[in-house]
Amino acid sequence: MHVTRKKVFFALAVAFMVAVMVVGFILENSVSPVVTRLFGTLVDKPSEETVAATNDSARQLASEVEAQGAVLLANNGTLPLSSDVTKVNVFGWASVDWLGGGSGSGCVTSVETDLISALNDAGIETNTELTAMYQDFRASGKRPKTLSSKPEESSVLYEPSIADRTCYTDELLQNAQDFSDTAIVVLQRYAGESNDMPLVQYKVSEKNGLVETDASRPSLDLSTEEEALLAYVGATYKNVIVVVNSTNAMVLGALDSTPGIDAVLLAGYTGQYGAEVLPQILWGEVNPSGRTADTYAYDFSTAPAYASASEHVGAYISADGLYPADGTQNGNFSLPEAYNQVSYVDYSEGIYVGYKWYETADAEGFWSNVSNDHGTGYRGVVQYPFGFGLSYTTFDWQVVDAPPQGSELGDSASVTVRVTNTGSVAGRDVVELYYSAPYTAGGIEKSAVVLGDYAKTSQLAPGESEDVTLTVSARAMASYDCYDANGNGFAGWELDPGTYTLTLRHDAHTVDDAEGATLSLGLSQGRQFPTDEKTGAQVTNRFTGQDVADGVSADGLGTGQDITYLSRADFAGTYPEVASTRVMPTSVAALNLYTYEERAADDARSATMPTTGARNGLAIERNGVITGLGRKLGANYGDPQWDSLLDQLTVAEMEQLVTNAYSGASPLASVGRTSETRELDGPAQIESFVPTNPGTGFPSAVVLAQTWNRDLARQVGLACGEQAAQRGLSGWYAPCANLHRTPFGGRNYEYYSEDSQLVGQTCGNVVAGARDAGVYCYVKHLALNDGEAYVYRDGVYTWLSEQTLREVYLEPFRTVVEDYGGTALMSSYNRVGAVWAGGSEALLTDVLRGEWGFNGVVVTDFSDHTAYMNGDQMLRHGGDLWMQMSGGSLASNPSSASYVSELRRATKDFLYAYLDARVANESYADATGDISAARPRSSTITTPGRTLLAMLRVVSVVLVGIATWRLVVGIKKKGAEKA
Repeated sequence: MHVTRKKVFFALAVAFMVAVMVVGFILENSVSPVVTRLFGTLVDKPSEETVAATNDSARQLASEVEAQGAVLLANNGTLPLSSDVTKVNVFGWASVDWLGGGSGSGCVTSVETDLISALNDAGIETNTELTAMYQDFRASGKRPKTLSSKPEESSVLYEPSIADRTCYTDELLQNAQDFSDTAIVVLQRYAGESNDMPLVQYKVSEKNGLVETDASRPSLDLSTEEEALLAYVGATYKNVIVVVNSTNAMVLGALDSTPGIDAVLLAGYTGQYGAEVLPQILWGEVNPSGRTADTYAYDFSTAPAYASASEHVGAYISADGLYPADGTQNGNFSLPEAYNQVSYVDYSEGIYVGYKWYETADAEGFWSNVSNDHGTGYRGVVQYPFGFGLSYTTFDWQVVDAPPQGSELGDSASVTVRVTNTGSVAGRDVVELYYSAPYTAGGIEKSAVVLGDYAKTSQLAPGESEDVTLTVSARAMASYDCYDANGNGFAGWELDPGTYTLTLRHDAHTVDDAEGATLSLGLSQGRQFPTDEKTGAQVTNRFTGQDVADGVSADGLGTGQDITYLSRADFAGTYPEVASTRVMPTSVAALNLYTYEERAADDARSATMPTTGARNGLAIERNGVITGLGRKLGANYGDPQWDSLLDQLTVAEMEQLVTNAYSGASPLASVGRTSETRELDGPAQIESFVPTNPGTGFPSAVVLAQTWNRDLARQVGLACGEQAAQRGLSGWYAPCANLHRTPFGGRNYEYYSEDSQLVGQTCGNVVAGARDAGVYCYVKHLALNDGEAYVYRDGVYTWLSEQTLREVYLEPFRTVVEDYGGTALMSSYNRVGAVWAGGSEALLTDVLRGEWGFNGVVVTDFSDHTAYMNGDQMLRHGGDLWMQMSGGSLASNPSSASYVSELRRATKDFLYAYLDARVANESYADATGDISAARPRSSTITTPGRTLLAMLRVVSVVLVGIATWRLVVGIKKKGAEKA
């Protein structure tokens, strides 16, 4: 009997051990990597005191971003408010649902300080009866996430009608007047990933009311309810301030025409805590110094890009069966449903985006017949120009150094300006330098003015001065002539001969009146730039014509699509029409998905089979700590010792790395990297999208751009990098280098501006700051993810000229790579022309790596449909890592030398970005003595689950050992008894 029990115990122990081993194998090879990446922590964790200190400084920095990024749009002298004002009424439902960020991967997890709590914390009493009414009208925090809803659900405007006496009772209104003669009105728009802002208004104006549609107004216009509220408050209160809690540029013309509106402050999305500085701005403790990062027009339809904004996305007819109208489900709605069209967007406005359109149209007299309540000409079209912002003080500019008037343009031109605070309070100023290149009708398309450089002063006391120097290079002023429009036989970057005018401006429209603020320089002979200024690589058309690497010209010309691009020579005759439907050309349809034949051709590309599995004894890390070899390789992508290291890799390791890139990277044990690597969102807050251990929620990217402060952007990058490193992150899915092509972009809150220069400089400094902290940034989204194509971003065909692509949309990415050391990028959902951006050889190989000399890693955006966002196509055309969780695998022939060579390249690209960040961090910490910025020495990541699994394995082995011993003893004892 005893032996039988011991046999049972032995069998159970063995079964337990087998179960632990099997479950452990499954977890470690499927679930565990994702769990580790999402929930893992450093083995070498920093102290709680260190983390707390970093978080505290990050919060202070976030408030400084808001302080310098909030823009004073209008002020009749009411601001700053008197210290006698200690009570305010806060109107608008948005006041009880204050937005710190948008929806999607760039969100913030919470708003810890909203406007009302900030006012209360500052000692300002607010009308609680009014606030309670709004909360009763609709509770806060109930907005649907845009990644799981449609615009008619997520973009609803909630505002009770001022005439509704069930909400605004006579008693409540009278009590409000008795409470204070000062009122703040909050205007707000909620935007997010996967949905563009709609061109109609969905709204609720009654408590528990149904959603109504106002088709006469876009969602970014003020609603009739908002206009009525403004009219009432303006007529009733002595002091009326409007605070705009939106990062999508709105139509705010009613703020000009409504009597009684005294001041307007553009706050944007303020992050977790940034709203705490708003009372300081309103009461004058902080002098606003922000400048707009976009043009605010009185009517969205005055911009040519409006023709293809949001719902104006086009649809191909006779495209059923082509991706995504092939039964593919759109998973970004509350309930999945099949895509009902194959979509396209024509960037037919060309280079004329934002102020480049409005200022050029003005220069060409396009607005000469405009006359309305707002003004005549340009003044009747643009309310707040790009780069506009007011202050509580005044400044005087004096040009103290510049090239002589009329002199020859050299390689660059610099202007030094002495800025003097001539007012009575301290403040900061922004000096903007624009250039105007000579234009010939019918020649190369050129904007009338382009931002060349900018500088923000330090805080200047009254009477204090500071000199700032602004520089623009000749190459930066060049245009990309993809069609040889000037007929000189050259296609590429070039300067036409003629006069180049530099102007010092307070915004894109307003030239300063100081002597020398307008400087004319001559160029007697045209100048071409056949090679890249930084790398020396040849620059030539990569997207234009029928012989391009991607198979179809990105401008769509020659395909029979009849696309007309806006031309300065005839703005009226080439002005874009609203997109509708058209037939998809056969040549375009043939590239709908990456085919077996294309993969076979890629497999057959000539290459030498690399060595794999060698035992050279080299390691870039030991126990998660970088080795001397790791430092050496991280400092030089071209170091010859890379080959010996890469020879040690196995094909299986490389395939696992390339195909398993969701939220991190797989170990490469053969070269000493034995731990998972953590890489997570989001741009405004580390670990916000999957909030396992989120960092500080910063104001949105737009607010940072509105600071016009490069140094502040670098500090933000450093702070986010430090928080990422302390949480064990090596990579950061941020920031973003896309543009506000239109105000309706659902992700505009994640993007900086409508201008390539401001985007590139702000983004580049964030990247450089994070790199100083030892974190590589996957800069999003290469390229043309400048809107969500309403709800059709997945696979949308994007057509544009190569001039537009290079000058406007690729330029910020080039800036990040060439000027700020960017080593990681994320490709986008859309197509460049006919080909998925993440599989575009012209983009990823010819331009990014070939021309710009990019050494680093490119990851796809989340590949929820792997037939389209195809890992083989990505790998073979310049991409590196495939972000997917659907179990997709590479289908290329493992005996193909070109396939294994690309695996090896992709692995090297990742390892270089990984090591470069660590080398940069050590260099920064050594150079600055900033010990707090040093990453934890070991990068090894662990989870409680791994520890538990290890313990269970030990327990199972011990149990089997005990059971075996007991069974053997029992059998021997029984044998002895029988004997």
